[in-house]
Amino acid sequence: MKSLLTLLLLVALTGVAFRAEAVPTQYGASGLVNQPTAETLNAGNICVGIWCNYSYVDATRKDALIVPVGITIGLGTFFEMYGSYPNLLFNDDELESGRGQTNLGAKIRFLGKRSSRFKMAVEGQMLRTISDNQAIDGLTDYMGRVIASLKLNSVGFHVNGGYVANESPAGVSYDDQTIAGGGIEIFPTGRLRLVAEGEWRSSKIANGEDYTEITAGFQYYISPHFTFNLAGSIGLTDDTPDWRVLAGFSGCQGIGTYQRPIPKLIEQVPLAEEKPAEKKKVVKIKTLTPLTPVARVKVKPAKVSPVAKLEVKVKPKGEEVTVDPSERLKIPGTSELKAIQASPVTPAPPPVPVPPASKGADAKAGPVIDKPTRAIVYRKFKMDELTFAFDQYSLNENGMKALALIAEELRKDNKWFILRFDGHTDSTGSVNYNERLSLKRAISTATAMVVNNGFDPERIFVKGFGESKPIASNDSPEGRSANRRVEILVLVRKEE
Repeated sequence: MKSLLTLLLLVALTGVAFRAEAVPTQYGASGLVNQPTAETLNAGNICVGIWCNYSYVDATRKDALIVPVGITIGLGTFFEMYGSYPNLLFNDDELESGRGQTNLGAKIRFLGKRSSRFKMAVEGQMLRTISDNQAIDGLTDYMGRVIASLKLNSVGFHVNGGYVANESPAGVSYDDQTIAGGGIEIFPTGRLRLVAEGEWRSSKIANGEDYTEITAGFQYYISPHFTFNLAGSIGLTDDTPDWRVLAGFSGCQGIGTYQRPIPKLIEQVPLAEEKPAEKKKVVKIKTLTPLTPVARVKVKPAKVSPVAKLEVKVKPKGEEVTVDPSERLKIPGTSELKAIQASPVTPAPPPVPVPPASKGADAKAGPVIDKPTRAIVYRKFKMDELTFAFDQYSLNENGMKALALIAEELRKDNKWFILRFDGHTDSTGSVNYNERLSLKRAISTATAMVVNNGFDPERIFVKGFGESKPIASNDSPEGRSANRRVEILVLVRKEE
């Protein structure tokens, strides 16, 4: 009956694994509190975790207090290595707590990318027993397991299973063990993760008790790089403590975060609105097609649109998107407007005239979307990463000039259209952080289009996609650079 109850609890807790942020567990591998997930630490990142683990048993055995510490290193977008030591207190409580081994391991994700909903990974560990008992001190076991994860919008499920080959002490024969575990996680808010998990290990002593424990708790992301963990556990068999309390901090730092391409030194050509007498200066900018081309060779250059390098080709029949009224731009506060207006750009032109009404629409009221509406991407422009300050969402001087070029081009278009600003990031950083950063960049760009270029805010919508829609691989600096962008979609009604 007890074995049946154990099995039912594990089935309820494991299931099939989300949105697990890659933070280290008590054992070093990234995952929940104790159980690993198929997530891996991002390339160039390193995490350190320190825990307080207090367990209580009945009067026949003493309680135990240990302080485990672990370190996790991301060696690739799909590969991490980790290690942990069971007790910095050195009080010989490791075996009583059920945590008596130091470990060194590696995890490789072999199915799914970092942004995929379903992933699978394989993990291997070497575990060495730490004890004052010389008979068992130094015994080395080897463990391997397979992990599966499924991520949904705000909930995730994880399951794992594997095998442990145990080394036996002199005069005793240990059995090898089968292990299984898993967990469920829920994100009620962007910074809070609720966790429930279970663990089962078969006994390594003939006719002995299995090890079964269930845990529930939470993880709070104090910042994108610092996490607080708190959980409680209950043992379901005699070989486990009656109950346990876990508390820990983990800090992560992304070394690869600061990689960025170095722009070439080019000669900036003044825009048409600037004074002709102003001297040219050498600055670091992304090449933009100037409004006034300057011939540098005898051959007459071909005529190129000023926004040729900003416009992206769209499909011949157009790409369909759904525009929701909730995505309409809400102009930021007064301080943010002043910051945008104070940027070094040319004075704002007169308001953009509303194109002729279509299908009986009221031209004076403008194109208002009052329900989710399907639209066709008529034209598309791309603002790349060099139009923003690094890791910031405010447009820099080059970004303002690029946006002015796009606005001037759109004034020549006499179609009925609305604009949607889509923000995108690479995979560096947490999913929540990237979603917020992409939306802030979209809002900043859209606000500048209204404040500095005279566009009607009723016709402008914003959306942040984070890292979910890459246009290149995040495995290289060039690919990550291409993925950091804001796309401006010029949308027309589907019937047009």
